[in-house]
Amino acid sequence: MATNQTKLNRSIVDLLNFAGDTVSNNLIVASRQKIVEISENDLRKVRAIVNNSIQQSLTNGYGGVEKLINEIASVEEKTTKSKKRTRK
Repeated sequence: MATNQTKLNRSIVDLLNFAGDTVSNNLIVASRQKIVEISENDLRKVRAIVNNSIQQSLTNGYGGVEKLINEIASVEEKTTKSKKRTRK
């Protein structure tokens, strides 16, 4: 069974992937509705840049999130151990 930390990590990755997909889909819709004029070729390039930028943000920014996850996990572990000692 996955730990809460693993579940949270996966959820963060899923969130950023969803953000990238949403931006890409909105670009396609805007292009088709002529809100922006962009060729299909340029649209593919922009979508690739957006998706790569989101992945790069995850890679570069995840350290701070991971640190916070570890701090929260540590506090939860201490709290759980403290409760178990109190119950004995």
